Amino acid sequence: MARGQVTLSPHALTYLCEHYDLNLHPMVRVGRMPRGADEDQTRQALERGRRELIDRRLLDGQDLDPFVGDAIHLLARPPVAVGVAVRSEEGTSFNAVLVEHGRSTVQAYQADGEDAEQVTDLHLTRHEFGGPSGNAVNLLGRLPQSQGQSASVPSELIDRMAQRLRDHPSGGIQAALSAAGVKRADAQVLAKVFTAKRTSDAVLTVQSYDDKVRRTHRLPFNLQIFVTEEGGYFSQKKPDGNGREWTTVAPADGRKISTKLEEMASYLVGPR
Repeated sequence: MARGQVTLSPHALTYLCEHYDLNLHPMVRVGRMPRGADEDQTRQALERGRRELIDRRLLDGQDLDPFVGDAIHLLARPPVAVGVAVRSEEGTSFNAVLVEHGRSTVQAYQADGEDAEQVTDLHLTRHEFGGPSGNAVNLLGRLPQSQGQSASVPSELIDRMAQRLRDHPSGGIQAALSAAGVKRADAQVLAKVFTAKRTSDAVLTVQSYDDKVRRTHRLPFNLQIFVTEEGGYFSQKKPDGNGREWTTVAPADGRKISTKLEEMASYLVGPR
């Protein structure tokens, strides 16, 4: 019996999703049968996953290990889930999902494969403390806060800047920001952040499943994190009270990111 930590192979994960008819969180990659696979090939692949679970004593007849069962169903219908996608220049790139489960948190971690088609093992872990937000931040590793400034501008100005760079690629990003109508002080901040060498990038999302209406709710915005040589920043596109979208870029450390994630969860499901 798993006691809060277990690894599932792609075959075992595919079997569980097929057997229980589950669609997991989009940041969990589940293997698919090759195109053209016939019924026998499909049956053999699923049987391989089932036998693996039996051999590891995670499946006994129709009885699935309680921790594995809870984790798989939570990944399909999470009360609150924080998704994390990290792309690292120096370390391991990975996806992870942190799901609220009472007072504990179930973490699903999956390293990137060698290419987009490769599905790797899914590592499941239960954390008793930290919640989804705190444990998501822990996965980001050490995140020193940059000493830079913050900027907040209407998102359409960023779009204009991007278009101007496409039309005049030799003009430079700060000139493109100024030409798009971004104030000088904000343009200086954004140009510095956008051109800094990054060691890693992350995208964090929040979603929840409502059992009453049987629907998944997702925020219309996410939180982007990037780590430069001088520290961490966050970037977020978010509508104001009038529906106008603003892009905010600001220095960030683990505490600020955790606070932002809690705000996103409250926005989605209300105060907790």
